[in-house]
Amino acid sequence: MKKILTLFMTFILITGLTGCGRDGSGGNEETELNVFMMNPDMYMESFLSSYSGEEGLVTTNVEMGMTNPNMEVGDVLKLLNTRLMSDDGPDIIVMDDINADGYIESGQLADLSDIISKSNDLINPLKEQDDEIYYVPLSFGVIADSKSTGAAVDFEDMEKYVSSLKAQGLKSGNFENTAVLWYKTEIEPIIKEKNNLSKEELTGFYENVKELMTVTEWYGRNPARASLYPGTFMVNPLIEYWDIYADKIGAARSYITNISDLHQLYHAKNEGKLEFSYGKADGETVYIPTCIIAVNNNSKNKDAAFEMVEYMLSEEGQKDVAQNGGYLPVNYKVLRDELENCPETNVNINGVGSILKPFTANDIDEIMEVIKNLEYEAYSDSYLMEIILTGAADYGNGDETLDSAVEKAMNKLKIYLTE
Repeated sequence: MKKILTLFMTFILITGLTGCGRDGSGGNEETELNVFMMNPDMYMESFLSSYSGEEGLVTTNVEMGMTNPNMEVGDVLKLLNTRLMSDDGPDIIVMDDINADGYIESGQLADLSDIISKSNDLINPLKEQDDEIYYVPLSFGVIADSKSTGAAVDFEDMEKYVSSLKAQGLKSGNFENTAVLWYKTEIEPIIKEKNNLSKEELTGFYENVKELMTVTEWYGRNPARASLYPGTFMVNPLIEYWDIYADKIGAARSYITNISDLHQLYHAKNEGKLEFSYGKADGETVYIPTCIIAVNNNSKNKDAAFEMVEYMLSEEGQKDVAQNGGYLPVNYKVLRDELENCPETNVNINGVGSILKPFTANDIDEIMEVIKNLEYEAYSDSYLMEIILTGAADYGNGDETLDSAVEKAMNKLKIYLTE
């Protein structure tokens, strides 16, 4: 797969790479910017399409790659690469869960380092990058490992998590969310470090996924089948916090993606209804970049695309990310301002009504200290996730034996890692 991508990109490089200078439409001209996203995300789509430029002369069109739930990641990328080859590629690519290596190696992505160097107050993971930067997240997420107060739930690894829930007769939250996050913190680090995964490691993961299904609260889903396919790799975590709050489940491993998530989580914690910690991988606090944007180096509207990136990373743009997009901004100052100005809020979720008080000074200091020390970047490759998680779902659902699911995934993984 990576070899195919590199060949595609090399062909583009030979047949007309425009270089790294700023050219194309921008300034005071009416411009249409086309943005490509792989997976549907209504909030991200709405936020990006609302961009109209400083003078209001830009129309931003957002298109989805995964238009059919039965599509595979490889099919989506082939369609994208075919468009790039025909000089009909998007101006901006949202790189969430897309392996950027082939695009970078072939010069398909424009260097954004000048823009990032002029952007103030960015969180540490963005400031501590190489001299050349080809994609940048506008927002980020972290992991919340939540449990009922006093529950002896072990989040050290997936096997211990499942065993500790079984021992206490407790239920886990949303299955897909939990399985994907354990993949990101257990399996992906091994593959990244070794460029390999042993049969034993994959077998153990699949067995743990199946065991996780036995301690999951399925919220009335009948039959209780795993759905670990493209488009289901990130889900809304709010219901899980409130189900712990209402004693419906005992634990959850979830995404925190916006101020509202943090507000509700800290409310439940301060009321003594749950305990939580920030998720780790290899002992480091996990940082999940989201809304990752890159500029097509062959874009006919490269100036306008650069201006969009520059705006999105500015203080004004980052306030837009937080207030209109609903995401955690990558601007440290804007994030603190949003936390400090978060008002008292009335909420009623799942029949649970509460008044969320403003963040305390201690809450804000704790959050900002965690953000200051983000270390492990969980930037996933959808094609790789599809290989591993499809097999996990097939085995968990009983559609494949363990040996068959592992063998099929290992064969695909071997081809992918050696190409």
